[in-house]
Amino acid sequence: MVCQSRAAERESDTVKEGIQAVLDGQLPRFYLEYPHHAHPQHWFSMSVTPINDAGQIGAVVSLENISERVAAQDQIRELAFYDPLTQLPNRRLVSERLAQQIARAQRSQIQLALLFIDLDHFKPINDELGHDVGDWLLQAVAQRIQQCLRASDTAGRMGGDEFVALLSDQFGSTTALAVAEKIRLALAQEFVTEQGAVLHISSSIGVALYPDHGQTEKDLLRLGDEAMYRAKKSGRNAVVLCRPEAPHQVSAASGTPATPWVQLRWKPAFTCGHTLIDQQHRALFELANALLEQATVQPPQPREFDAAFDRLLTHIRQHFAEEETLLQRLGWVDVAQHALLHNTLLARAQALHADFSAAPQDPVVTHKLVKFLLSELVANHMLVADRVFFSFFSTQDTAQAS
Repeated sequence: MVCQSRAAERESDTVKEGIQAVLDGQLPRFYLEYPHHAHPQHWFSMSVTPINDAGQIGAVVSLENISERVAAQDQIRELAFYDPLTQLPNRRLVSERLAQQIARAQRSQIQLALLFIDLDHFKPINDELGHDVGDWLLQAVAQRIQQCLRASDTAGRMGGDEFVALLSDQFGSTTALAVAEKIRLALAQEFVTEQGAVLHISSSIGVALYPDHGQTEKDLLRLGDEAMYRAKKSGRNAVVLCRPEAPHQVSAASGTPATPWVQLRWKPAFTCGHTLIDQQHRALFELANALLEQATVQPPQPREFDAAFDRLLTHIRQHFAEEETLLQRLGWVDVAQHALLHNTLLARAQALHADFSAAPQDPVVTHKLVKFLLSELVANHMLVADRVFFSFFSTQDTAQAS
């Protein structure tokens, strides 16, 4: 009520100043559109035209109720910028907000994350149960995505079964991946319609960061879309971080790994400054390369491949546990989210290995497993997600030294 009173006072002062300016000859005409602070709210226009006849000075003030026109303009804007089904920002408004967020992030030197979300198994539900059920499901999905976000974040619908989430003020990939994982888990829960029908879907989510991966809204949307398709190809129901360069070669004709695979090569730039973590990271590279060597053996040797996989996964489990303990002891605030990401990666590795165990001679299944272990679990996680706390180690070392 106080805000409305102050707003009304400001509008009253504006009207008085406008009328006086017309009477003083400073303005040829004065026009104002303003809301009437009542419920429901109405809009009026005021027009002030001067009178200067036979030495008489005055003005004609006319009022018009323009509430219908304003409502029509608002409706047009809604149709232009919002999805009528979910009431989320549409592709046009998402692009505008993303551009604005990038400009703000550039000025403030902060990070921004884009999540590109595509629903798995939506089309069969829409085709078999009808568009009414499909529309209800899209609305429910929109609500669940919004529930996973902060008020400062933006959820949008790009069209069809594709959604996006813009995360402002992010501090690296760990937070963005944790939010993406939260959305993935929320959408993997069953949906129950008012008629009692139980619907099951999942989601494939690609994550792209500004400025790490892209500098413009077009680049981030494209890279997020590409990461989402990588999640689709890896078996769906997954979160994948944008990776500009794949650490292995893939045959464009068949979609299966080219021979030989490109080995992971350790570089001094990969070190974080903590002796134990650096040793474990180097061991990850070595064990991953050993697994790659088994993947290229022809004919396939499932038993030897399994042994290499077990050695790699055992080391990864130990590394994750010791890394989390170290970060907890040093007081890193995001350790819980990082642990969640670790659990997600391990669960995904086990699921893909189960697929391999069921079809050890299938090159496509083997390729999915190796690709995930090499690209996502080892290289991408270490070189992107873990780099968030590299500077934290150096800060701790400096503090201890002083």
